[in-house]
Amino acid sequence: MSSTIDPRRHRELARLLAQLGLDSSQLDKIAPLGFNWLLVDRALVHPSFSNTYNNDQLEFVGDSVLRLSVSLFLQERYGDRSVGELAALRSHLVSDQTLAKIAGAYDLQKYVVVSNAARNDSQALRSLLADALEALMAALYIATQDLAYVRKWLDPQMQNFAEALLAIPALGNYKVALQELTQGVWKRLPEYRNLPKDLLTGDDNSLPFHVEVWFNDRCWGQGQGKSIKAAQQAAAAIALEEMQKFLAATPQ
Repeated sequence: MSSTIDPRRHRELARLLAQLGLDSSQLDKIAPLGFNWLLVDRALVHPSFSNTYNNDQLEFVGDSVLRLSVSLFLQERYGDRSVGELAALRSHLVSDQTLAKIAGAYDLQKYVVVSNAARNDSQALRSLLADALEALMAALYIATQDLAYVRKWLDPQMQNFAEALLAIPALGNYKVALQELTQGVWKRLPEYRNLPKDLLTGDDNSLPFHVEVWFNDRCWGQGQGKSIKAAQQAAAAIALEEMQKFLAATPQ
């Protein structure tokens, strides 16, 4: 691999960093020998394109850069919350799903060098983009030795996702939220019952697992899913909404 980058590629990378709010002319003044653009280039080369020049090792480092950046963000913005809540938030914020959405917001797919087969694999695209974003974080940190060049554009994204997550009961774990509700009001837990397949009809067979949530001799919600856990979560989400409506309509 050459120690220099093709001018067209350099312009592409500068355009990407500009989307992140980073001024390439300022970056070039950071190090005595100039900003290491090869690191940024390498961060965006998927292993399917090259076995020797790819973002594998940068992605490995980027995982730690990401977790540290997000941990600092959470401690600064939500330091009044428990460590358990912060850990739950962080697990969502560092997920491939979140990273892929951030990558999409910055059109990262346009800059990633990847084989045609991998690019056309929609199943692997989310993981590919998440890995590239982590590798880019590593490249920026290694080249500048300063997390500010990552957090400048990552923090606003994390703020949006964190606020959306905090609006969800129990951070999207409806089973936990339902349990907290029934224990807090009635001091008892709900019961989950698997619905036998021979009782299913019509479209109910589209997903393999079906669950009902029972409490006080009443079924409060039914859910379907590809797993027992998924079906329970779906049922708990419905039950939680119904119980909240019931409590709101019940004179205190």
